[in-house]
Amino acid sequence: MRWNLMIGIVAFSLVFPACKEDNKMTRPEITVKTVTVPEGTDQQQTAELMVSLSQPATEDIMLIYSTQDNTAVEGQDYVAVNMGSTMINAGSATGTISLTIIPDDLLEFTEEFLVVLQEPDNALLVFSSIPVKIEDDDDFTPGRDADGYVTPASYPGLDLVWADEFDGPSINGEYWNFELGDGCPNLCGWGNNELQQYSDVENNVKIENGKLIVTAIKKEGYDEYTSARIITKGKKEFTFGRIDIRARLPFGRGIWPAIWMLGSNIDQVGWPVCGEIDIMELVGHEPSVTHGTAHYDVNGWQSKGTSYYLSGNETFADEFHIFSILWEKNNIKWYVDYNPFFELSVESVGSTYPFNSSFFFILNVAVGGNWPGDPDETTVFPQTMEVDYIRVFQQE
Repeated sequence: MRWNLMIGIVAFSLVFPACKEDNKMTRPEITVKTVTVPEGTDQQQTAELMVSLSQPATEDIMLIYSTQDNTAVEGQDYVAVNMGSTMINAGSATGTISLTIIPDDLLEFTEEFLVVLQEPDNALLVFSSIPVKIEDDDDFTPGRDADGYVTPASYPGLDLVWADEFDGPSINGEYWNFELGDGCPNLCGWGNNELQQYSDVENNVKIENGKLIVTAIKKEGYDEYTSARIITKGKKEFTFGRIDIRARLPFGRGIWPAIWMLGSNIDQVGWPVCGEIDIMELVGHEPSVTHGTAHYDVNGWQSKGTSYYLSGNETFADEFHIFSILWEKNNIKWYVDYNPFFELSVESVGSTYPFNSSFFFILNVAVGGNWPGDPDETTVFPQTMEVDYIRVFQQE
């Protein structure tokens, strides 16, 4: 009799939890699919998130949700929801969460906020929060002054983390180093068979009227050239940001100005493993065309990039233009005067993508080399690149 009672108790204790587990396993699973939506410029956009059940609901399911800032800010980038709900009726397996995106005309990073879900009693959540990405789609024209295009000194949601406005009496040694000579013995011709000798003398590089002036000069009667190249290596290095550079560029066959970046680990891993971000390059026989390019290593040197063309008979020597990148994790976008023209992502490069690390700036004007070729009788000297400012903004 006692033995039978114990068997009954044990049997009940084994069966009852199993029944509870079976009941839990019959609850449908809720999946909410993340979305990426264009921000818009004039009209509010709607982000539609699809809610799916693993099986049709046997009873009504009320899904409660709220929103939470990430890089996107409520009231500025989207309309916040403190307690929203969507109903999935019995017999259905789908529903929708609708959220409002606030438009603007600012050039911005891709931003993100979260939809935070509360698990209903009669369903299971696969994920408790879902990201919503807001993709910038603005076609915004910067301001102008008598010398060309200009940009604002601040942007909503961004901090100015470093700038050189070139307003001092001389080049700021806390920011810049000079690279001198012809690159020999380690990198003769600076790796491109360039002809110039880089110097730090005032004829080649100086601050004048609030601008950096880099000048390529030909020695009278000789095929000898001097210019300048300055870098922020070891002094000002950055990972990610919005970078705006205002510059007027030189022209002429054999002239090769560049505004670019190299990975700070170049001494440890070498080039191109360190990565190279060419914000702007121009070859002087094409004075209306600039190039944005990334160099990296995938079983050897690889590069991706494209060109930006001015319209009509304009050249980049006529006035100041704005050269920008929006550089965030796993993605870089290139702009001229706020017009997007190239984008690079980790998906297009692969596992050797080096652009999530620290980089430093380089400003220079080369003469000759593999790409532009040598100067000829049409090339006028001196040739000057003027840089009004360089600004680095990062998300708050």
